[in-house]
Amino acid sequence: MLSPDSRTVAFDLLRPPSGYTLDLAVLTTYTLDLEALLALPLSVVSEAEGGLEELLADPLLLLEALRRAGERIQLFVDQSGIAVPRLPRELYSMLESSVHPVRAPGGGIFHPKVWVARFTPTGPGIGVTAGREEGRQDVANDQPLLRVAVLTRNLTFDRSWDVALASDARPEPESPFGPSRSLAELIHALPDLATTSVPPDLVARVRTLADQIGRAQFPPPPGFLRHPIKYHVVGLPGARAPWRPISDGRRTLAIAPFVNRTGLEAVRGPAWGEGLLVSLQNELDKLSDDVLSAWSDVRTLSDLAVDEETEDAAVRPAGLHAKLIAVEHGWDVTWYVGSANLTAAALHGRNVEALAEIRARKGRSRGKSGFGIDRFLESGFDRLCTPYQRIAIPDVDEEVVEARGRLNAARDALLEADMTVVCYGSGEEWTWALDCGGLDAEPLRALAAVDVLAWPISVSEDMAHPLHPPPALTLPIQHLTRFVAFRLSVPIPGVDEVKLALRLPARGMPGDRMHHALVGLISDPGRFLRFLRALLGDLDAVAGWMGAGGSRANVGDQGPRLDSETLLEDVVRTASRAPERLGPVRRLIADLRKTERGCAVIPDDFLRVWEAVESAIRERGRS
Repeated sequence: MLSPDSRTVAFDLLRPPSGYTLDLAVLTTYTLDLEALLALPLSVVSEAEGGLEELLADPLLLLEALRRAGERIQLFVDQSGIAVPRLPRELYSMLESSVHPVRAPGGGIFHPKVWVARFTPTGPGIGVTAGREEGRQDVANDQPLLRVAVLTRNLTFDRSWDVALASDARPEPESPFGPSRSLAELIHALPDLATTSVPPDLVARVRTLADQIGRAQFPPPPGFLRHPIKYHVVGLPGARAPWRPISDGRRTLAIAPFVNRTGLEAVRGPAWGEGLLVSLQNELDKLSDDVLSAWSDVRTLSDLAVDEETEDAAVRPAGLHAKLIAVEHGWDVTWYVGSANLTAAALHGRNVEALAEIRARKGRSRGKSGFGIDRFLESGFDRLCTPYQRIAIPDVDEEVVEARGRLNAARDALLEADMTVVCYGSGEEWTWALDCGGLDAEPLRALAAVDVLAWPISVSEDMAHPLHPPPALTLPIQHLTRFVAFRLSVPIPGVDEVKLALRLPARGMPGDRMHHALVGLISDPGRFLRFLRALLGDLDAVAGWMGAGGSRANVGDQGPRLDSETLLEDVVRTASRAPERLGPVRRLIADLRKTERGCAVIPDDFLRVWEAVESAIRERGRS
């Protein structure tokens, strides 16, 4: 169980084991916080352990992490699930090639939360930890190491109680049991579910990963029965629907924030005996007494379960978000962890969902061993719950209901609208415009029924413009982006506005935006030399440089001088002992030399030293 402040999922699951490097990660989520995705590459290439604000504090550090690892992290998100960021950041545009909006084929939502990573050995014969079990060692070979995590948390920093199940394995020549087959089918289908085309080379890489996942058998956590984790996917063509857990149970625990009659009946089925249900207060209040009577114990999450002391608590969701089902049968208990709520849309295939199944001995009554329902409750979850007591649902004004319906219709119209970002200009100043010429009459009517504002997410919401006439803004080149924020509202009290961001097709988008962002961040020779010294170490050294004020201070003459013996020694020593570590420096210099403004940042004396070093490396390679 992940507490509201846990960073385990975001900061650990993509970090490679010793002796490995991340080759490709494919993530799926229903909702996406772009700030969270922006911080992920930094967690891959450094040992940064700070909170979100600390990780996002310096754009130069983030940019270097994106340059090193950004393309290796690919994310597929429901087309309606990209949140409008709290703060404008020009680096969001660097995420465009990694974010792929998708649509559920059954007409519902794309809801799985699965992280799949492939790590490749950095050298032959290296001993590494291949399983999640502490102390388990395998010898690396030319086979990649695969990691799968099935979560209940989206890629956000929401403050909620969640669950994650992670496991490592290697692909086998063939897998006779196929416990990972459904998961492989989900990964294979992702490019086809995307609302915009996915580059062919990425499609090939994703499907190679899917094939490897299908041939791997992922071990359960320590103490569980030694059956591989079995994965279930709902909502793809040909997938089992409706999905149900094991049906011969004598005791059932079901935890989910969203429930309805059909979903609860699918879980309980013909099972008899005790049934414990935990959900949100407002969801339980919607159910009839007849539906709740099928459960012998009904609870909600206590207000004390969530720490409200941090400043973020006022603006980020909190409470129950975990989805768990446990069914005790005979001596065993089967656990299901994943994205599916206990609703008809989730279990009958309208949504796309993913779950993982593991089995263990339930343990004796009043014993200490086993993984049954009692052990789970006694481990601390019982203290987080309180008995459910019905609260009358207040009447909702019909005008409010009608207004919310208009907002939902307008949001759906935006998702289906044919809109394009158009950019034109030259040099540093460009025009960013939204082409809405593809809007049909029906979407136009839905959008005309509400107030709509749009703006690129790289700038402040203060620059938002009405959708009609379409907005056109003059922006620096590094602020051009395909991510467009929308705010839908109606002037009726009690009706919250709707915000979402869309990744739209683009025409005329310049390809050198990262270069201009880099030049803007490394703006003078002193800063260049300081950053160079940090790059000769690693990103942790860069982080230390940032902490010393390297990116925010006006370093100017305070930076290391070119005649500093230690700086020259660092370059020469690295070229002699570890020339591969000059790669980031080489890429930095090549990027800066693309324009006159970038060339002005590099001292002429340093270029002469650098060219001599490069010449020596080439000569050594020919000898």
